[in-house]
Amino acid sequence: MRANPRLVAALLALGLAPLATSDARAQAGTAGTPPAAVTPSARDANPVTPTPQAPDLPTYLGMLDRGIGDLRQEISRAESGGGRTTQPGATSPGMIHLMQKVRESWQIAERAPRGFNGNAEYDQTMRDMRARFSELGPQHVEAPQAVESARGALQSLEKLRQAAAASAPS
Repeated sequence: MRANPRLVAALLALGLAPLATSDARAQAGTAGTPPAAVTPSARDANPVTPTPQAPDLPTYLGMLDRGIGDLRQEISRAESGGGRTTQPGATSPGMIHLMQKVRESWQIAERAPRGFNGNAEYDQTMRDMRARFSELGPQHVEAPQAVESARGALQSLEKLRQAAAASAPS
């Protein structure tokens, strides 16, 4: 029985490819360590990864603080005239930014560390955030309704922050 030379070459290439990749990472000094953006932090609550959990409650509290501050700022901006549209019937850039901040807040809330996610306060907040975000769906939303939904999301986020702070070890 004679082996197909192309098949043998392909199998060899596949077998050696992982070694070449790990060798290149070792030379770059990053062997076995994830990129810095993988772990969420208070500074970067939304790294470019599929919803990683915060490593601990203090980090999560910092993420929530930043999310609350950002959402408050965007609500204030929307209330002070950021809701003007550029075309009749169009959603204004200010409302789009507000919706994005509500979505980011929801994503931050989802990153609760193990042990905190799944408790009653967390589950209720996630239901509230989902409801608030669905109010801002793809349809055209008037500025007052969008701001009211964002305020509700902010209240939910603040309740979650209080619950997380209460369950953090002293």
